[in-house]
Order: sequence, then structure tokens, then C-alpha cells
Amino acid sequence: MAAYFPDCAAATARTTPSKIADLTTLRRQILEFRIDKTGAPYPFSMRLADEQDWSIEFAQQAIEEYKRFIFLAAVGDHPVTPSFVIDEVWHTHLIFTRSYWEELGDVVGKLIHHDPGQGEPGDEAMFARQYQRTLESYRKFFGEPPAEIWGPGNRKNVLAKGRKKN
Repeated sequence: MAAYFPDCAAATARTTPSKIADLTTLRRQILEFRIDKTGAPYPFSMRLADEQDWSIEFAQQAIEEYKRFIFLAAVGDHPVTPSFVIDEVWHTHLIFTRSYWEELGDVVGKLIHHDPGQGEPGDEAMFARQYQRTLESYRKFFGEPPAEIWGPGNRKNVLAKGRKKN
């Protein structure tokens, strides 16, 4: 049985060395990065909303927060751990391989790997510590994180394995 992590996903962002030193430019470029393809009849945000049974507004907010998470992964001096909501955006983005590995990778200037937990002893405590450090870094760069995305209970906003609520 999988371990239960109350506020965060069981995953870590691990990165390769960065090619970009200017944090202001990097932050702007990541936050301006568009995952939705202009003119696409079924863009990323709509797919994410459908798969998670989210409103399009919530999906778009989650995408914006995901981009903040990517920034933290790129500049942090520690591993970062996503909330459950952010992890779902990340999982979906990973299957858009060109957008994730090539386009976003070019913006970030480094690779950001998704390192999921594997139920090892100590994982729960490690991810909880990393999540607290992630939130501290978030506050440093962006202020207080939105509770529905990052706060206690954010897990309730995520469907198990992307199944629609009954």
C-alpha cells in the first residue's frame, strides 16, 4: 500500500546544472511560458481541466502555480516537492514531451526530472521536509501561496488516477 502524504506529492524535482544565471530574466521567461498551443482546439489547460474535473479557471491557476514550482526547481539550492495539484499539472505536462523537454527545457536552461517516491523507509518524512522547504522558497520569491493549490487539504482537489468524480 502506498504511503499517505497529507499535503504534498511523493515526488522530487531534480535538476541538472543551469545555463541561466539571471534570476529576474529566468523568472519572467518561465512565468510567460505558454503550455497551451495558440489556436489548439483542445489545449493543455482544457485537457487538464477535463481529466481532473476542474473548472478551466482552476486549471489555469494551477498551471500558473506549476510554472512557479518550475522556477523554484530551477533556482533552488535544495530539492523541491510539489503539492498534489502541482504534481497533476506536472504529470500532464510530462506527456507533452516537446513542450516539456524541448520548449520549457530551453527556457529553463536545464533539465528538471520528476523523481517519484518508491515507498522507501523515510520517504514520508523526507518529502514532508522538502515540501516545507519548497513552501519557504515560494514565500521568498512569490509571497503567500494560494491555499487551494499549496495548502493543507489540496489533495481533495485532485482525482485519483484522473478519474471523474461520481
